[in-house]
Amino acid sequence: GNECRWWHGTGRSCNVGDNPADPSLCTQTGCLMCSILRTSFQTPKVNTSGRNFHSFGKGICVYSKSSKAYDYPYNGGPPSQYSVILLVNVIAGQGLKYTLAGPGFTSPPPGYHSVLTDWPLQLAVYNDDAIRPSWLVVYQ
Repeated sequence: GNECRWWHGTGRSCNVGDNPADPSLCTQTGCLMCSILRTSFQTPKVNTSGRNFHSFGKGICVYSKSSKAYDYPYNGGPPSQYSVILLVNVIAGQGLKYTLAGPGFTSPPPGYHSVLTDWPLQLAVYNDDAIRPSWLVVYQ
């Protein structure tokens, strides 16, 4: 296979990751970060945050550079001096190289498992089993 590591940013409704002595996950249904850490990625939850990121339909988007993944985390919970992103393992399968997706894009055509763009280098996968969180990265 073609497994690689990419970056994923998402929101959190708690302060998971802020205190290294307390690694517990919250139970808030709206906390996307804890949901991913608890049960991995779920395509039905893509684009349910109320934020307008619909370039790849129900694809789970990851980025080759952490700096691009930094654009997506938000903290909807208690104030925090930290942000968090995930380093994930992804299997792209047969990727379709695409120059520009848009709101009407829902999934890759038959025979393809993922969509890859040039700039920013971005990958969208459409199968929950193709992606797993590896590391929670905390930064200021």
